Amino acid sequence: MTPENEASRLISMTDGLVTELLSTLGNIPTELLNQDVGIPEVNTPFVLGRHVLGSIEQWGLFFGTGHRIDRDRDSEFLAVGSVEDLVSYKNSWMPLLKERVMEISNDELNNNGWREEEPLSIGDALLHTVDHTAIHLGHLQLTKQIIESQAHS
Repeated sequence: MTPENEASRLISMTDGLVTELLSTLGNIPTELLNQDVGIPEVNTPFVLGRHVLGSIEQWGLFFGTGHRIDRDRDSEFLAVGSVEDLVSYKNSWMPLLKERVMEISNDELNNNGWREEEPLSIGDALLHTVDHTAIHLGHLQLTKQIIESQAHS
């Protein structure tokens, strides 16, 4: 068995965080997934999930592996849907991301990625998927606590 390369390890970490994010979303009543919590600039739980997945697809699949995607970031902040919609979306590109990062050797991580503005390395693009996902998982956990508090008020 060959050891996992660093690129695959980073995406595996990201996928673990996504699993936790989707589990957290699954523990929020469906009718509250798309409900505004009434705090300025706090996103709905669904918007947080959709934004995180869009970011991983862009930073991992495109900036990290060069596979072009068509992302409409602004629409992520208007999105409504279900946890099943997010799982389906993730499953539409995550297997390809996992396949493509398996081809990245550890020696290639410092090579330039495919980000056109403000170039960064492949490794930095993939590391961003971990960092960004973890930050928004924390946001989601806090948002869930706010929703639960509001429900008991």
